[in-house]
Amino acid sequence: MQKGKLNQYIGFILVLLSTVNMLGCKSDNNLIFKSDQFNIYPNRVEQGEFLAVAKNKKEINSSYPSLKNNKWKLKRSLFHYPSYQSNHEILNAIYNLSLEEIDRKILNDSIFSKENITTTTLGYSGMLSLALLRPKVCQNSLMQRVKNDRIIQDSGTGGSWPISSDRLIWGTAAWDIYKMTGDIDWLRRTYFIIKNSIDDDINSIWDYHSLLFKGEASFLNRQEQSYPKWMSPTDIYETYSLSNQVVHYKALQILIEMGNLLGMDIQKYKHISEALKKSINNKFIIEDKKYLGQFRYNNYNLVSPHSDALGESLANIWDVRENSVENIPIHKFGVACFHPQIPNASNYHNNRIWSFVQATWNWAAAENKNTKAVLWGLASSIRSTALFLTNKRSYSIENGDFQPSENNSNGQLLSASSAISNFLHVLMGINLTTEELEFKPVIPREFKGKQVLSNFKYNKAILHIEVLGFGNRISSFTFDGTPYKRAVVPKNIEGHHKIVIKMNNAIPIDEKINVVEHLYSPETPSLSYKNNQLQWNKINNATHYKVYKNGELLLETKDNHMVEVNFTYPVEFCVQSVDSLNHHSFLSKPVLLYKSKYEKLIEAETFLSRRKSSFVTLKKTDKEPYYFQVIAPRDGSYKLSFLYANGNGDVNTGDKCASRSLWQNNGYIGSIVFPQRGKGKWNNYDYSNSFHVDLKKGYNFFKISFEEFNNNMNGERNDVRIDKIRLLRLN
Repeated sequence: MQKGKLNQYIGFILVLLSTVNMLGCKSDNNLIFKSDQFNIYPNRVEQGEFLAVAKNKKEINSSYPSLKNNKWKLKRSLFHYPSYQSNHEILNAIYNLSLEEIDRKILNDSIFSKENITTTTLGYSGMLSLALLRPKVCQNSLMQRVKNDRIIQDSGTGGSWPISSDRLIWGTAAWDIYKMTGDIDWLRRTYFIIKNSIDDDINSIWDYHSLLFKGEASFLNRQEQSYPKWMSPTDIYETYSLSNQVVHYKALQILIEMGNLLGMDIQKYKHISEALKKSINNKFIIEDKKYLGQFRYNNYNLVSPHSDALGESLANIWDVRENSVENIPIHKFGVACFHPQIPNASNYHNNRIWSFVQATWNWAAAENKNTKAVLWGLASSIRSTALFLTNKRSYSIENGDFQPSENNSNGQLLSASSAISNFLHVLMGINLTTEELEFKPVIPREFKGKQVLSNFKYNKAILHIEVLGFGNRISSFTFDGTPYKRAVVPKNIEGHHKIVIKMNNAIPIDEKINVVEHLYSPETPSLSYKNNQLQWNKINNATHYKVYKNGELLLETKDNHMVEVNFTYPVEFCVQSVDSLNHHSFLSKPVLLYKSKYEKLIEAETFLSRRKSSFVTLKKTDKEPYYFQVIAPRDGSYKLSFLYANGNGDVNTGDKCASRSLWQNNGYIGSIVFPQRGKGKWNNYDYSNSFHVDLKKGYNFFKISFEEFNNNMNGERNDVRIDKIRLLRLN
C-alpha cells in the first residue's frame, strides 16, 4: 500500500474509533432511517461495509471505494450564504459541502462558470435553490442564455429547437429572482424574453387540435434512453411529452402573473394554459395506473407506459396535479427517472437515479405533506452525498453506486443546488409568492429537534428562522416574538428579524409510497407486412401482443402474426408486447399500408421558374416564399409531408434544425420541421412532420415562408433541401 493511502486509511480508522467511543453516550446512535440497503443516523450513513461519518459540520469521512479522497473538509468561506444548523450533524455537513460545491462554480463573484452550464441546468438549478441563494449571480448567468430577446434552447436531438423546447424552465429561475428581490427592471426585461419565447413555441409546437405542445421531453432528451429506437428526430418532435407540457404550463403561469403586475394583455395565455392543464390531466392517463405516462404518440390516443418522475413531481409542485407523489414508482435507493427501465439501453437516464430528480420528488412529497415520502427521499439524497463526499449527477438503481455512467463528475452544479433544495424547500418549507415569503415545512418525526436557517436574505430583510419539532403542519408562528395566524413574511419588510415555527408534532396515518422492483419493460417488436399478413418478431418474456389499427386496439394475441389484413383506405398498424406483470413495451414502428393510387409524389422543383437541380433549396436569405400547388382528385382529407435533406449537423446534437411556415390559401397551418440528418449528408433524405389538410377537388394553393419565429438556435444556418412533396389521401 502506498504511504499516502496508508496514512489516509489510518486517519479514517482513528475517526471511526472516536465515533464508536461516542456512540454509547450520545444520541448519534438513534436510528433515523433503516432499510435493507442502508441505515442513517444523526452523524453517519451505513451501507453494508461502507461508512460515512460527519465528524462535525465541516468534515465528513467515508470508506466508500473508488473515491480519490476519503475525506471532505470545508475549505471555503460561506459568508455569502445562509447558514444551517440542526441537531443532526450529517445534515449540517451535507449542507456546507453542497454550498461549497456551488461556490466553486462562481467566477469573480458574479457569474456561474460557463463550462457545461446549459439553459436547463441554470433553469432547474435556479428553481431549486440558486435564485434564493445567489440571485444576482443567477441573474447574470441567465442572461448569458438569451439571444435576440429569446431564451436559448440547448443543443440537442436533430439540431435542437423546436424538437427540444424545454428552454422555458429558464423562466422559473427568472421569476424566483424577481420574487426574492422585487427588482421591477428585471421583471420588465424577463417578461418580454419569456413572452417572445412562448410566442415562438405557440406558433411552432402548439397543437390546436390536441391542445398540447409537441416535442421532446425535458431532461429525458436522449433518443435511445427515453424513446423507442425506431423514432427519428421527426418522430420525437411529433410526440407530446409530459414534462414538456408541465414546463410550458408553468411558463404560461409565470407570464400571466408577470403580465398582471405590468398591466399587460395576457388573455390569450390564460386560455392556452387552462386548456393545457385539462389536457395534461385527461390525456396522459395510463390504464390501471395512478400516475401519468411519459409521452403521447402522434395521432394516437396512446400513451407511453413508462412513468416520468420529473414531469409528475413538477406537476405536483406547480399545482397541475395533486397528491400523486405517493403513486410514482420508486426504488430501494431512490426514485428512478422512469419505470420500468428500457431493455438493452445504456446507463444514463436508464437504470439511474438522478440527484436533481430525487430532490424534485422530495419537494413534491413535501407539497403533498407526505412525511413518509419525505423521509424516504431525504434518506436517498443524504446517503449518496455522504458516501460519495460530493453531489454526483446520478447513481445506480440496483446498488446505489455512481458507476458506471457517462459524465458523472463531482460537484455538479445542478446536483449541488438540488441538495440545498432539500433544506430550503422541504425542511424549512420556503415558498415564494409575488407578495410574501410563505413557510410550509415538512419534518419527518425522525428529524425532530431544531432546524435553524440564519442570515437568509429576502429582498431587504435578513431573517433568522427556527423550525421546532416535527410534523406536516404548523401549530404556531411568531415573528419577532409576536404570534401570527399565517406563516408568511411580507415582501416590503426590512432589517433583521427572527421567525420561530413550531410544528404540530403529529404522526400522519395511512401515508403511502410506491416502492417497486427493478424491472424492465418488454422489448419493442419489429413489425412488417408481407403476403397479406402482419408479422413481428417473438419477444422472449412477452405473454401476448396488442395490435393497434389507426391507434385503436384491434387484437390481443399470443401469436406473432395476423393474417388476412385487408384495407381499402390507407391504414396504419402498430404492435406492442406485454409481459406477465402487465408491463408494456413501446409501440413498434408503424407500418402504413395503402394502394398506390392514394399516394401522389410531386417533384418540388416543378414549381420553380428556373430549374437548376432535382431539388429545391430553401435558405433563410430567400427574398420570396416558395409556392406550390396540388391537384386533388376529389374532396377529402389528406396527409401532406415533404421529402427533405438537412446535412447541417448530426442526428443527436447541434442547433441547425431547419424550420419553415406552411400556409394554405393564405391560412397558417403550422411549422414544417426539418431536423438535421447527419453532418454533410445532403443526400440522406427522409420525410418531415406531416399535416392533415382538407382539400377540394382540383387546384389547392400552398406557400412555404420563413417567418421570424422560424429562426433556429443557430440564427445563421437555417437551410434545407426539399426533393418531393408527398400527398396521401386518407378517405
